[in-house]
Amino acid sequence: MEIEGGIMSVTERYDALFVDIFGVLFDGAALYERVLQTLEKLRRNGKKIIILSNSTQISEDAKVGYSQKGMVEGVHYDRFITSGEFLRHVIVNQREEFSKRMGMDAQTVKCIFMGNSGIFQGSHLKKTDDYESADFLYLGVPRISYGAVRMDDVLDESNKPVSLEDVLHSDWHKLKDSQGRRGFSEFAHQLEICLEKNKVLLAANPDIFSPGTLDHTRFRYPIVTQGCIGAYYEKLGGKVVYFGKPFREIFEYAKTMTGGLPDEKIAMIGDTPWTDIVGANAAGISSIMVLTGIPTEFFDRMPRSMTIDEKLDRLLDKIAPKIAKINGSLKPNHVLRRFSQS
Repeated sequence: MEIEGGIMSVTERYDALFVDIFGVLFDGAALYERVLQTLEKLRRNGKKIIILSNSTQISEDAKVGYSQKGMVEGVHYDRFITSGEFLRHVIVNQREEFSKRMGMDAQTVKCIFMGNSGIFQGSHLKKTDDYESADFLYLGVPRISYGAVRMDDVLDESNKPVSLEDVLHSDWHKLKDSQGRRGFSEFAHQLEICLEKNKVLLAANPDIFSPGTLDHTRFRYPIVTQGCIGAYYEKLGGKVVYFGKPFREIFEYAKTMTGGLPDEKIAMIGDTPWTDIVGANAAGISSIMVLTGIPTEFFDRMPRSMTIDEKLDRLLDKIAPKIAKINGSLKPNHVLRRFSQS
């Protein structure tokens, strides 16, 4: 695919831009260079900027965190929508729709791993610590005995490295990291308990992995997130209900914030083919993929002899289909090296 020029020329035809955070504006530690200037310029050019993130945080909490990094509502963006905020909106304001999605009139919820209770505040749902009485289980941030689990340091039972995209398709009881830790086995054991109790899992972050740290070091790695746990639970035969990209509902919700713009005037800017791109394409809006974030994680593991075009083709044609949660085109309408305008 052609890698196009600056973002200003690519976005000329659009009036509203849905913009992902991780991998597009933020690398997990700091904002990418010139992100703030680019956002300001886009808004000065009349673009409505809607941040659309798979974070499970409530939007207000996320806005506070990013304002401390210099990204301010009304200056750099118009609205901030997280998947956690969208889930809370559905629970509080569309109870019948939530019940339909869950397949039950749920009253009680148990959070497993690290739960974000803000999602349930002001709702009819009551939290419980008991598996048996919980109508469903909410997937919080996956942590086990030693904390986060890396996706890029995985070995099978014969000590052969397992690729990022193949972790989902492996037997987690047979996986370990290079230090012999068996975090995936711990995840599998926990999920088997959930399956034995026939529990529905609710996930507000369909991402497979995200940048994270281990052992309080400054080094960042791709770590397991809720979408990975959900995908494995489905492999076991369990039911998972997702809210967030790539599922159409959150895109339709974001469209209501554009003032009634037609689909052809809206574009999604993201780094992840199996959430941002396939979701935007399925929702009928244009998709713009940047080659920071997720592409970098995969490109760095490909042979140096490959060109950037060959790496992109492999990511979109060979890797992304193994990870995508919905059917649809994984090919973006536009490809940019980065979000920021130089």
